[in-house]
Amino acid sequence: MGLVIDIMNINYKGYIAHFGLAVLLAVAVYAALDFLILLTWDSEESRIVEVIDIGKAVDVTGESDDRYDEDEESSPYRTIKTDIAVNVLTGEQRGEFFSLPVTQMAGSGVELKKGGRYILLVDVFEDDTMQYSIADTFRVSSVAGVVVFACACLAAFAGEAGIRAMLGLGISIAFLLWGYVPLAAGGWAPVPFAFLTSFAIAGVTVSLVVHRKQSRIVAFLGTMGGVGGAFLLGFMMVHIWQLSGLSGDGAALLASTLPDIDLRGILLASIIISSIGAVLDVGISITASMSELIEYDPKISTVTLWSSGIRVGSEVLGSMINTLILAYLGTSLPIAILISNAGADFWGLMNDPYVGQEIVQSIAGTSGLLLTIPITATLFALRERWLEKWRKGKTKGSVKNNAYHK
Repeated sequence: MGLVIDIMNINYKGYIAHFGLAVLLAVAVYAALDFLILLTWDSEESRIVEVIDIGKAVDVTGESDDRYDEDEESSPYRTIKTDIAVNVLTGEQRGEFFSLPVTQMAGSGVELKKGGRYILLVDVFEDDTMQYSIADTFRVSSVAGVVVFACACLAAFAGEAGIRAMLGLGISIAFLLWGYVPLAAGGWAPVPFAFLTSFAIAGVTVSLVVHRKQSRIVAFLGTMGGVGGAFLLGFMMVHIWQLSGLSGDGAALLASTLPDIDLRGILLASIIISSIGAVLDVGISITASMSELIEYDPKISTVTLWSSGIRVGSEVLGSMINTLILAYLGTSLPIAILISNAGADFWGLMNDPYVGQEIVQSIAGTSGLLLTIPITATLFALRERWLEKWRKGKTKGSVKNNAYHK
């Protein structure tokens, strides 16, 4: 009965108000960014257009065109041409209406819809003829609106903890996108710099998320110990299995673009960076639970405290392993289906280098989680034992001083 009364006393109006504010903020960001992009978009090769009408799609695969050297008849891909009417939303022709044919590859994933907004590419050839194609759906402003809505909801319902978490995430992304990525592309050693990046991410996240200052060093050291363990196991597996890091279209494109880049180092760096998030979660969870135990029972024994930390970590580990493994499997699912469709059986699939890379990352990340639990629990228990001895020594010293003065 008391629980029902407590539930009825929840401030629903406050939650509804917070939700409404989040919606308004998201709409405002969407409208402002949409207006700004459409006003400032300046590209001769592309326009943002709104589709007004869509004609019949015609298969033009194999039609001769002297502007191309390739033989389209031998191509396994079909070319579709569709007449559409558009309203130009950017550039000097903004507000004008045109009827034009657009060329697309069948199965490109861009489905034209009336009222939809798309990025229209314009190719001008030497004879001044033009070819139009749809590059993609225009979605920047809506993506920004959804992100702002999610962040506003997190801040409204989680309060200061949510704001701290978002701030930590934003700084981590900044470290990666504006720090690690451009420097790695510039020739920096990928593995040492990945450790520096994970060091910075862990430090910022622990400082923002862990409220008890005295527990931050334990969470940080436990996290870095787990990351180090993940790297060591990944390093051994990569060299024993002779993985080059060249598997996948992205790696092949990177190798062709930057031939001097260390792809194996990039693979090892990806193990370090991809494991930091899950390892941080486990390290902070164990630290928080053990801190709560200390506050609840300051006289708890070191052995009991350590055992409790191990048990908490073991339960957290079960869900985190599922999250980690399924995340890797989900990202590699298209490639796995492609390899299987090519006729490879289970053993052939397991022997594929791309699948091997995903397995390395999964197992290395899991080993990092496993190591984080005992490292964090042991460091926390040792710290408490040292603090307890320090308090006792300080108390004895104060007693002796009082006796001497008397």
